[in-house]
Amino acid sequence: MARLSRIRGTTAYLDTNLFIYAVEGYEPEEAFVRALFLALEGGEFAAVTSELTLAEVLVRPFALGREDVAATYIELLRPSERLAVVPVDRAVLVEAARQRAALGIRLPDAIHVATALASGCGAFLTNDRRLKLPPGVRQVLL
Repeated sequence: MARLSRIRGTTAYLDTNLFIYAVEGYEPEEAFVRALFLALEGGEFAAVTSELTLAEVLVRPFALGREDVAATYIELLRPSERLAVVPVDRAVLVEAARQRAALGIRLPDAIHVATALASGCGAFLTNDRRLKLPPGVRQVLL
């Protein structure tokens, strides 16, 4: 897949929507998301996400009483050899404020961007076409 070739050998930030698609499905991107996570498992790239991602993905399952889906997310978003799950600490919050001021983005998006910057991510995978990124971080849209 052409989009996967853009992240092989890099450190890529995985936005929240990728985890939702992986667990709950999203037919238009099903093949890509499956290939993405297989490539991650195969060590073709390193991945990073924020602990904020966990809070975002759990809302709907909790609202629907789907503890099984919540448990799947909790397991999927554990830090591992292939996936760094970065805490939202003071440094990330300061950088998030800087990115909000510079880019005019919402706080959750700014936290994701700040986490990607702090983690040295060269690519940011997302399905959010409205997301603005700073120079040096390449957006890879699904």
